[in-house]
Amino acid sequence: MNRSALSEVFRATLRVPPGTLTVATSFTHPARGRVDCPAHGLLAALTRNSGLAPRSRALPAACLHEHLPDAATTVFAVTYERPEGGHHGLALAADAKDSAALAFAGRQIDSFRAVLRTRRLLYVMAPTTDADGRAPAGSVPAQTAAAPSWESCGCPATRACPAPRNANNALHRFTDRGDEVVLVGSQAVGPPPWEARTSGAAPVAVRSRQEAESVAVGDPDRLAFVVTPGSVVSEAAAILKVLRRRYPRLRGQHPSEWCYTMEDLHTAVAAALSQSDILLVAGRRSAPAVRTAVCQAAEAKLRVHDVTTPTSLRPQDIDAATITLVDATPDGRGRREIGRIMNGLGPASHIRREVRSYPEPLLMPHSAPAR
Repeated sequence: MNRSALSEVFRATLRVPPGTLTVATSFTHPARGRVDCPAHGLLAALTRNSGLAPRSRALPAACLHEHLPDAATTVFAVTYERPEGGHHGLALAADAKDSAALAFAGRQIDSFRAVLRTRRLLYVMAPTTDADGRAPAGSVPAQTAAAPSWESCGCPATRACPAPRNANNALHRFTDRGDEVVLVGSQAVGPPPWEARTSGAAPVAVRSRQEAESVAVGDPDRLAFVVTPGSVVSEAAAILKVLRRRYPRLRGQHPSEWCYTMEDLHTAVAAALSQSDILLVAGRRSAPAVRTAVCQAAEAKLRVHDVTTPTSLRPQDIDAATITLVDATPDGRGRREIGRIMNGLGPASHIRREVRSYPEPLLMPHSAPAR
């Protein structure tokens, strides 16, 4: 792509008032023809933030000239070829006598020219809904207007996930029959869902394999476990492997009652980040998707940028070959708007990373499993 990128300065007959910049939504290049500018909104926002007034519009056809000594306007432009044909680019027009506007326009076009490249974006998606309105098992929780919070298992509050209730029922059932109970896994979302009890020993949290190696119980023959909603199932399974080795008569909550939302989220984020140079976050950091991604990015020493609005991006925020975007905005708005901007900053590939675990319907028992 870099071989096709051209940075140029044109003269134009277009009138631009001093103190303003015209941001091209499209223009006609003298040699390349029509050039669309999908990232024009980002340039307009940066212009506004600089104290200049942006005016977004399509530049009139045939208004750009390489040599026009008496032209009142200077246009800074960068263009590149699209693999599928045609051209995209950016252009800013300023009054030829407005030194501040000219300097800003030149810097912006140079800054974005430096980061134009073929780019791959990996999206960790917000959940969709099934035909009956339920979010599919294992989909990524979203912060939407209809779901301002999440269940303790990581599912949106609007989704009727039975995992917290099942875990709570299992805890009470084991406690009522006199078992010692360990809560397996690290809870990822919100406060514990367990109801207060007036009798029975308090459960013991076992959050890691190291804790599983050291936990002591009074009666190994009466030890039971419950998987904490919000745990990553693979991590809980590793803890259970240690507990079963130490306490072979361990019994516990049936695995059909576990929620795989955080497991699937953890897997999808890890797969995307392992191939990425930068993590972009759109939405609140309290969202389970965002919290998981930020934590994993810190472990991988990846740069993280919070995209408060799509037009808050800067050239250095997208200077990478592969970028993961975790979107926790209402209705996936952040993903769509950022994707449109990226389409104007080099040929972009948009890939969804999604992991879903759900019961195999052909093998589901007709009655509750024996315990």
